[in-house]
Amino acid sequence: MKIVDHKTFMAMPPDTLFSKWRPCCFDELTIKGDSISCDFFAQDIASAIEPFGLESLSETCDRSAETGEQISIDLECQGRDGCFDDEQMFAVWEAADVVKLIERLQKCLPEETP
Repeated sequence: MKIVDHKTFMAMPPDTLFSKWRPCCFDELTIKGDSISCDFFAQDIASAIEPFGLESLSETCDRSAETGEQISIDLECQGRDGCFDDEQMFAVWEAADVVKLIERLQKCLPEETP
């Protein structure tokens, strides 16, 4: 992982894994999309809720909390960052870091039952 400034981050390609960073604090793990002018597209990972139609996000989550209903995720739905903060720093994951994350996530898969 490395910490980069806004200008360096904006030049990075789509599918860069990152968190916004300020000293001693990392925000949500996010996947970068295309850069546009002084902004960029991004896909949040922890809050990657599939479009919920006529319901609000809070209604969908509240229903799941009450009933245990599964909430589908969508890891292909990007939005604009829209913060326009040239002073923002970014913690960018390098390829070896992503490989370690994938290996760790593999351990989260339930064991198949015979």
